[in-house]
Amino acid sequence: FWRAAGNTVVFVVLQVGFMVLFSLITALALNREIRGRGFFRAMFFYPVLLSPVVVALIWRWILQEKYGLLNAFLAAIGLDKVGWLNEASWATFWVIAVSIWAQMGFFTLILLAGLQSISKEVYEASSMDGANAWQSFSSITWPLLMPTTTVVLILALIRAVQVFDQVFVLTGGGPGTATMYMVQYIYRSAFEYRNFGIASAASLVMAVVLLILTLGQLASSRKQEAA
Repeated sequence: FWRAAGNTVVFVVLQVGFMVLFSLITALALNREIRGRGFFRAMFFYPVLLSPVVVALIWRWILQEKYGLLNAFLAAIGLDKVGWLNEASWATFWVIAVSIWAQMGFFTLILLAGLQSISKEVYEASSMDGANAWQSFSSITWPLLMPTTTVVLILALIRAVQVFDQVFVLTGGGPGTATMYMVQYIYRSAFEYRNFGIASAASLVMAVVLLILTLGQLASSRKQEAA
């Protein structure tokens, strides 16, 4: 239980932190007047449309040690093959990276909507006052985008805590228990070891955590509506 809980905490902190950061950077880039902006928006959102199982199968094929696409590329340039999913540190890295790749488009879309709701007249006024790009971001964009960012953060936390199917297909919780998270621990306790009492207790703990996060989201939404 404690190994699964610790793994989940590490996953949530790293996945959500980098998810929000990369989503914000991508949203800022896609909000600019660039050529092919519609194409890039669709490209970033496309992985969201895929099933988590399909995403995991695609990346499992890419990361296979013997016949994987990534190791084939390394071999072609004269480097040794790497057991991407057979080493604990690499498995953890790729579980987080694949999860970010699969979900980032959804949160980027939310942040992009928040950016487009900011009036351009505010930026025009700041540029007339001599503000540079960083000053406009820190004084205008970030404060006005904070309510949307808070919603994105809480939604990402809720999804990260419940991670299961994608990791289950990609690594099966391995190697060992390196990528076993709470939902998989509950699944294994109930359906593999037939220890329904432990599974029920762990489910209750997880339900409390999700309830707290959901209440935080509702409070944030009400605060945003009041503002």
